[in-house]
Amino acid sequence: MKLQTIRLSNFQSFGVQPTELGLDDITYLIGPNGSGKTAALQALCRLFAFDPSLRRILRSDFHVPFDEEIVPEERQLWIEADFLFPELAEDEDNSTVAPHFGHMRLDEADGIPRVRFRLSATMGPDGDIEETLVYVLDINADGSPLNTAQVPRSERNHIHVHYLPARRDPADHIAYGANALLGRMLRAVNWDAERDVIKGLTDQISDSLAANPSVDAFSTSLKAAWDTLHKGSFFTDPKITFVASEVEALLRHMSVSFSPGHDEQLVDFSRLSDGQKSMLYLSLVLSSQAIGRAVLAEEDKSFDVDKLRPPVFTLVAVEEPENSLSPHYLGRIVNSLNLMTGNGDAQALIATHAPSMLRRVAPERIRYLRLTEGRTSRVTHIQLPDTADEAHKFVREAVQAFPEVYFSRLVVLGEGDSEEIVLPRLLQAKGAPVDESAVSIAPLGGRHVNHFWRLLSALKIPYLTLLDLDVARHQAGWGRIKYVNDQLGKYRLDQQLPKDYGIPKWDSTENMVRDFDNYLEALEDRDVYFSYPMDLDFAMLLAYPDAYGVVREKPDESTIKAVLGKSHHDASQYSEDEQKLFGTYHRSFKLGSKPAAHIDALAKLSDEGLLANMPESLGRLADAVIAKLAELPE
Repeated sequence: MKLQTIRLSNFQSFGVQPTELGLDDITYLIGPNGSGKTAALQALCRLFAFDPSLRRILRSDFHVPFDEEIVPEERQLWIEADFLFPELAEDEDNSTVAPHFGHMRLDEADGIPRVRFRLSATMGPDGDIEETLVYVLDINADGSPLNTAQVPRSERNHIHVHYLPARRDPADHIAYGANALLGRMLRAVNWDAERDVIKGLTDQISDSLAANPSVDAFSTSLKAAWDTLHKGSFFTDPKITFVASEVEALLRHMSVSFSPGHDEQLVDFSRLSDGQKSMLYLSLVLSSQAIGRAVLAEEDKSFDVDKLRPPVFTLVAVEEPENSLSPHYLGRIVNSLNLMTGNGDAQALIATHAPSMLRRVAPERIRYLRLTEGRTSRVTHIQLPDTADEAHKFVREAVQAFPEVYFSRLVVLGEGDSEEIVLPRLLQAKGAPVDESAVSIAPLGGRHVNHFWRLLSALKIPYLTLLDLDVARHQAGWGRIKYVNDQLGKYRLDQQLPKDYGIPKWDSTENMVRDFDNYLEALEDRDVYFSYPMDLDFAMLLAYPDAYGVVREKPDESTIKAVLGKSHHDASQYSEDEQKLFGTYHRSFKLGSKPAAHIDALAKLSDEGLLANMPESLGRLADAVIAKLAELPE
């Protein structure tokens, strides 16, 4: 049994247009804050939560459009869940098919049988809510229900969703209550063989305590006072008792303790750290699911199956497992969930903000959530290339290279370390600090831009690109422009340069790239910027020579080759004044440390000083960042 898809309409941050979320054995929900990750987990809770209180539809569950002007007389929402039964293709016994067999349907003649649940709710103007949970037996051409059947409570309980919120306190489940995990299991244990023994032992304990002279004296005094006030024939003999003889009364004092402790043999769970409590909470869920599976398979007969009523399918919804846990614990959590889901009767859904976890995840299992311009949640997934070699490179160079991009409002792709240091400082001077604005400066680090473009375009994450123009360097200048235009043709075909924009060869002597600013302007209109005329390091030397300690000197041939490369073309594309910076450039950025040079220079510059001489292309990039942020929801 597998939960293949959930669809949501008008639930919390999901708008009126149905949003589909496909699920794997373990699915990872990622995205910025407020993008709908928790809403997706809570949607599953409204359908099948183990805790009945989480099943109730709340007023806050109904989506309210941000631009709504007239309040409707009635609000509506619905959530659908499609379950598939691939185990029917096997001859092995299972516990999942029988409870759902009467409501299975085939979408295709040779397809896998499915069962669709639909939870619908309406809210009137006075806030009263009506909800219904049905099986969808037949659908119209547009996917809306045609024939339905009510889902009885007993059949709804065949599926359990265990919601582990960001702050996980196991206290609610270490109790004898009917809605506590541990209490539910203990209530299903057959205690008949132990009742007489427990009664005898508790009576002995109570008699021994009551025989204490002080306790006996107080009991005698209490009886005398009671007799003067109470004259009835019942309740005539009060006694001090200490231990109830019923098993159920003892179980109400049950707890979970750990040994050994630092200063005592047993340590109650309440003294665990927040991280350890999180792990205990998950351990309770995993152990209860394992016991339920064993009881259904008749491998464990110590429980009363009618009292335990184990679910035939379990879904664990974990919110931010990284909370209170160090990164190496995340691998253990994932391994435990993998073991749980390996039996075909369980799945897991993890909402996370941890970039370290994404390096442990198959990209196919990631679902990316983000708010649209209309402030409704959108779900996308990573589309891997068809070719295995390309897919491997894509995963290595983009998906796992800089996970912070998934949690950003806007991404700026830069060449490397220099951009990571300089761009945040320039944006700060412009009044748009990257941390406050949720902007990520992602270093390409030698990776081809096409891999990041493919990823960000597929996930619809807004981005800008800053590349080095590298005038006169081998295959650069016009070569950089041609490369960018070719990649636009692959990933953003509508933004490729017009046909009349012919691109000369990189070493053209007739058409020097610095004479054609219109090409750079056209690419900036397409959100691609260039550090001009060489790279960001050289642009900063030109703009702030005093801060970078520039020593102007005419370069010799070896310095020119060291800066532009042995196979460069026509160093005269740089003016004499620009060439006089080559020596400092070589010492600071070729022989020295780029980060150190930039950090030292930026420390000498005030915001006013940066704004006064900011390189023009970088200033336009910063303005474009600010303009895009103004359009994006937060």
